[in-house]
Amino acid sequence: MSNQRITRNPAPVIPGIADSLRLAPGDTVFISGQIGFEADGSKPATFERAVELTYAQLGRALATWGATFDDLARVNSYIAHLDQQKLAAWRTTRDRAMNGSEPSASTVIGVEALFNDAEFEIDAILSI
Repeated sequence: MSNQRITRNPAPVIPGIADSLRLAPGDTVFISGQIGFEADGSKPATFERAVELTYAQLGRALATWGATFDDLARVNSYIAHLDQQKLAAWRTTRDRAMNGSEPSASTVIGVEALFNDAEFEIDAILSI
């Protein structure tokens, strides 16, 4: 179900993102950086697993506000040691995690390092 407060303009070239969007008046929630670790606190064995766990953490944070991935207005993704292989893996895993939700405005940023040697982190803004 689409969030009626968000009007999205799809990106003309890059798939899976909104080029821009407009928010109607209402509540806006800022979600701090989320990192996915295994239940025992260990680092995931693969980059894809790290992305999967991180999106699960984001889903948990969204649910706290009664929100879903459709309520995302903006997402920043941080990938340690970004290369084309990680970018492709992130896109595939993100699309699976988002389960058909409309894309938000977003940015992917390659970084040298993240908290506790994580490979992927995400922060977000949502409209509820």
